[in-house]
Amino acid sequence: MKLTLNTIIISIVILLVGINITLFMHGITLSDEINYYESELATIQQENIDYEQEIYKLESYTLTASHAAELNFGKFNEPIYGDIPAYALK
Repeated sequence: MKLTLNTIIISIVILLVGINITLFMHGITLSDEINYYESELATIQQENIDYEQEIYKLESYTLTASHAAELNFGKFNEPIYGDIPAYALK
């Protein structure tokens, strides 16, 4: 069997077309994965924003003041320190 220049060029072109199709399909799957992870990232960022807002709401002075009013905590309630002998013995 005699290999001519024509058959060699045709086989190289077919090989390159096959490689090109394979790379194109691989690129499509990678783009699908990128889209999936971008949507997951957006979801996680939104959850993070929601959690931050909840934390800010829990740390607010108005919420703390309302809880203090519900628990009847006022200026008359002072902390008890352990270095005072009367309380340290208890």
